[in-house]
Amino acid sequence: MSESEPGAGTRDRILVGVDGSEDGLRAVRYAMREAKASDADVWIVNVVDDTMPVGGLWELVSTVEALRKVGEEYLTEARQILEVAGIPPERVTSEVLIGPPGPVLAELSEKATLMVVGRRSMSGLERMFVGSTSLAAAVAAKCPVIVISAASTPHVTGGLRKIAVAVSTWPVHDSVMAWAAKEAALRKAELRVVHVVPDTLGMEAPRYAAEATAELERQLGPFRASHPDISVTVDVQAADPVNALVEISKEVDLLILGLHHHRAALGGSVRGVVANAHCPVGLAD
Repeated sequence: MSESEPGAGTRDRILVGVDGSEDGLRAVRYAMREAKASDADVWIVNVVDDTMPVGGLWELVSTVEALRKVGEEYLTEARQILEVAGIPPERVTSEVLIGPPGPVLAELSEKATLMVVGRRSMSGLERMFVGSTSLAAAVAAKCPVIVISAASTPHVTGGLRKIAVAVSTWPVHDSVMAWAAKEAALRKAELRVVHVVPDTLGMEAPRYAAEATAELERQLGPFRASHPDISVTVDVQAADPVNALVEISKEVDLLILGLHHHRAALGGSVRGVVANAHCPVGLAD
């Protein structure tokens, strides 16, 4: 385990939250492949939640210490995955911290270039809550976030060599496209830029779709010129946004949602996509 100060090195750093679940280990494996492709360091963190109600002070202390020990076991398992994969130990930092997991991970993300968190699979109305820890971390993160579920994506992603980035408003954010370009270059993947026109527009939808396609092509002109090695396609659809993006998630290795406003204001559509996607979902603003 590296004891270096997070963010002190020259490499990019990928922050991973682990909690002992298969979803957390899925996040570790995903981060491992990302680190190998980008030559980044990996920072594994288990956060012990000390906000849970307990009977008394002694019970609180003993419970936190017991959870800290369990957290160390989670980190050991995660480090073993990275070691077997060939990530040098000096490029791995791991630690157990105390506090509410979501906010703690979000605060740490300021020292990371990417955060990967697991999303526990749920059904029915529970899906709209996505998972309290992963969502709390994602909405307040200071860096791009990838949310992944072991249940929805048990396979190793990357075989399709396709990435989609969904944009909802103009202008298209340069930071979102820069991240999408980086991921596409690392994976040698095609980049599909998606905009969904609400199907509630009725007969006006085709006109709006045509106008959106023309505007998107115009805005992507400089991007295409600066990234000639990346194949970029434009996909404008008139459909329900959540359903359309969930369907697209079946066809790509990563779906990036470009958020026009600060992600703390995540609406139901974004939550719905994250909760139901069939591939890892990236959030960036």
